[in-house]
Amino acid sequence: MSEPAPETSKRFENLDWTMARTVSLSILVGIMASLAAKGLLMAINFTEKFIHPIPLSALVKEQGIANASLSYWDVGALVVFGLVVGLLTHYLMPGRMNRGLSHVIEDVHFKRGQTGVKEGLAVGLISAVSIGAGASVGRYGPAVHLGAAAASGVGTFFKLEDQEKLTLSCAGIAAAIAASFLAPLAAVIFVQEVVLRQWRLYQFIPVAAAAVAGSESAKLLDVHFTIASNIIPDNVPPYEFLFFGIIGVLCAVVAIAFNRALPKAAGLVAKHIKIDNRFKPAIGGLILGGIGFAYPSVLGLGSYETQMAVAGNIALKLCLILLVLKFVATIVSLAFGFNGGVFGPALFMGAMIGASVGIIVEGAGIPISGISLYAIAGMGATVATVIGAVFAAIIALIEMTGKLSPALPLLFSVTSAYVVVYLFSQSSLLVNQLNGRNRNPFDEIHAKDKKYEGYQTKP
Repeated sequence: MSEPAPETSKRFENLDWTMARTVSLSILVGIMASLAAKGLLMAINFTEKFIHPIPLSALVKEQGIANASLSYWDVGALVVFGLVVGLLTHYLMPGRMNRGLSHVIEDVHFKRGQTGVKEGLAVGLISAVSIGAGASVGRYGPAVHLGAAAASGVGTFFKLEDQEKLTLSCAGIAAAIAASFLAPLAAVIFVQEVVLRQWRLYQFIPVAAAAVAGSESAKLLDVHFTIASNIIPDNVPPYEFLFFGIIGVLCAVVAIAFNRALPKAAGLVAKHIKIDNRFKPAIGGLILGGIGFAYPSVLGLGSYETQMAVAGNIALKLCLILLVLKFVATIVSLAFGFNGGVFGPALFMGAMIGASVGIIVEGAGIPISGISLYAIAGMGATVATVIGAVFAAIIALIEMTGKLSPALPLLFSVTSAYVVVYLFSQSSLLVNQLNGRNRNPFDEIHAKDKKYEGYQTKP
């Protein structure tokens, strides 16, 4: 075994000091990530108010989910600012292409956690314009990019070793998630479960410190994404777990379709629409205007509609319409070059699936504990299967509700969803994207794969 380089050996001679330094810098990164999350929200709100006479979120609240309608100005704004997104992407992004969460994972494994600061700021700007214009994308992915970029900048400034930079990058990812959704436990689990796929104490401690710092700083800055807990029942009859299992299966089907459709749609747009990439988001904006003309609820973040589904204040027909349109709108948004994440759309679609099942069961005369648990179970199952964050999805929804009663419904729905995932040997969207670039650092575990842990074959 080769001996470590003298300078490396000397630098890490006192591991306690190294850990203390990394934790201290992780706390700093956590605070920076919370400021970035707040800045992203402010930029989204400013852009939305600047672009639309009535912000889309306010339009839906004022006119109602079923009655709201876009104006021709709103449709034109989607086209014009689609062009702005195309120009920003062309002139600011590396390779003149959008970058998302899968690229941050790629940076962690292939670049020792080095995500460019300019790149992170560009992603934040382009995502704010995309969401403000009305693209059906989320703010989770851009927030993570900003957190990773902040961590990379800190690591470079203090001239840290590669391993410390990698750990700090993971801390930035966790801090961004914790700051965006006030879910520090889920943030820590997400990094270990999805980004690293391993548990190491020297990484866990700084990541946890950053998540706590990010979450607490975000509270002071009034960054929040919570689900009202007063409508969530405390007790669940055992027979309802049959319906939670059905929700999990349905969410898996939708998520698998989404995970496969998005990369294919992006490939088709790139191959068959032979125009300059700077103009493609404008075309996407026109399509989104058509999709959202009668149902603007599917555009933008969709937080209000998700909350209404959890509250049970939405009809079955509308749930199904919004589910289908959100599915299409998100694929169109990302395939045509708008930038953003998929966590928000996954929550939206899951809430509609779960609420639909709850409404159907209740309409059949079967007593249920409440629509809220059905919607929450759908949210957890869809996020878990789209992003591949099984444990993190369950914990995130528990943290966002502030109650333990959704724990078992979530667990059963997610478990049922993953029975379908493993049965058909499917991968998450992030893994599909990494595979598409031949940059997948993981050995995928599938039910029919000999690499599956515990799988034995006869000699």
